[in-house]
Amino acid sequence: MPLYDATCREHGTFEVLAKAGAPILCVCGAEAQRELSAPAKMATLWSGGWRQGLGGDGFFSHSAGQRVSDKREEERIMHSRGKINVKDLGGEAFEDTFTAGKQREKREHDALVATYTSNLKAFGGDKTRAVTETFPAKAMLEQAATHDAKESA
Repeated sequence: MPLYDATCREHGTFEVLAKAGAPILCVCGAEAQRELSAPAKMATLWSGGWRQGLGGDGFFSHSAGQRVSDKREEERIMHSRGKINVKDLGGEAFEDTFTAGKQREKREHDALVATYTSNLKAFGGDKTRAVTETFPAKAMLEQAATHDAKESA
């Protein structure tokens, strides 16, 4: 049975399953007016390429950057390029790596704070000298060069 839109004068518009040509009754018992509705998008209707990717013609893989016939072909292409699917890494690989990096950065930061604090005490509260000793210009320039090299790669 098809799904129809119907309108009752008292209860408004509603959907109902009904046989074609049979009267549609509202919950109040009054006969409802059958409304026009668009047909469902089915395989036999509206062949505007909507089935693309569902049949044997494959789909466009954004990961591979080309059309592939199925997921297995996509995986073969990605593997040949040295790429690994995140699902194959196991567990929480990305999160574990990210967390480990953040923990390393925090340890480095804490070490610098401790060095600055000790230099501040050693130089009797002279902040300029404490900063100069904690962050020597040569080391900072080397760190900036390393950072720029990573960014441009």
